[in-house]
Amino acid sequence: MICNLIFRRFTVGSYPINGYLVADPETRVGVFIDPGGFSDEIEAFIRERQILLQYLFFTHGHWDHTEGMQEFSRRYPVKSYAGEGEVHSANNMLQGSEIIEVGSLQFKALSTPGHTLHGMSYYIPGGVFTGDALFCGSVGGTNSSKAAQCQTEHIRKHIFTLPDETLVFPAHGPMTTVGIEKYTNPFCRNTLVF
Repeated sequence: MICNLIFRRFTVGSYPINGYLVADPETRVGVFIDPGGFSDEIEAFIRERQILLQYLFFTHGHWDHTEGMQEFSRRYPVKSYAGEGEVHSANNMLQGSEIIEVGSLQFKALSTPGHTLHGMSYYIPGGVFTGDALFCGSVGGTNSSKAAQCQTEHIRKHIFTLPDETLVFPAHGPMTTVGIEKYTNPFCRNTLVF
């Protein structure tokens, strides 16, 4: 389970998604994952908890996940991370397997393409932020059967190999766990290979 974190989910953007703020309680350094919009509520939480927001992580480059980037960048000295070519104005392009330090927290970038060409998920012990790759009981849409197969293969390889109790924080809908999705998600369960 995730513990000893400053953590909050926000509903953000004109086409609402789940955006997540995670910060190290010791250094107060924080990251916003999927900045699809900005709000007074986010600003108040950052100020109230004295968070030093220094990072933006994008799971992929669709506009509903990037719409708030300009406002976050205007207000805070942030470095941004995304899969190769997903968000052209991101400072850092990821291939997968990179470790990104946020204060004393370590996030691992996990390659989860399919919904988009270079989608990423971000893992921290106890939780994984999957964007539109994996939802509770579903997966993000793809534009071909080949992309759908790629997506489920990467979910099985990078998400379903995490501990079953790992919390899954998707960009749409409720949170779930790796174990629940591994054994019940109808889009993935018929082809489980570990």
